[in-house]
Amino acid sequence: MSVDGASAADGPANRHHLTVLAADLADVIGPAGGWLFDRAQAGWDVDVWVERCADERPLTILGAAALDETSEAVLRDVPRNGVLAVSTALLRDDPQVRTRVVELAKRGVEVMAWGQDRPGDGDRIDTIEHRLSVAARAFKAHALAAAGLARGVDATETLFDLGVDSLRPLNPV
Repeated sequence: MSVDGASAADGPANRHHLTVLAADLADVIGPAGGWLFDRAQAGWDVDVWVERCADERPLTILGAAALDETSEAVLRDVPRNGVLAVSTALLRDDPQVRTRVVELAKRGVEVMAWGQDRPGDGDRIDTIEHRLSVAARAFKAHALAAAGLARGVDATETLFDLGVDSLRPLNPV
């Protein structure tokens, strides 16, 4: 224990880390904002990279930090013991992101996804229904309003737990 009362176990190496990549604010706040909030409230460091992020305020409301780097740099810095969450739209539309996500999954990084498109091979994907806390529903509603998105907030959000065999690199035709 140190002089200020903090122990070595409180250091950054022992914190849970969630790295999130999305196409835009609507792509992350609508389908996964409550889950991000619940993770942040549980003590996780939540960093979000959004391809087109004009306003960081909605992410701050959810307890997440906006990353101001390229997607390549963000993916290069994902901790091996962390969790990577990616929108299915980004996986579908950006072959470089998809290739890097496949590499990270093969290295043992836990990969989650959300969105309208079911990523990868259906029989190798676990679907998770995350029940939002009451606080998550309230903060998500405020984040949606701050982003100018008029949507209701459901009690659950659907996520996909992607194993190493559920994703395959896309090859140009």
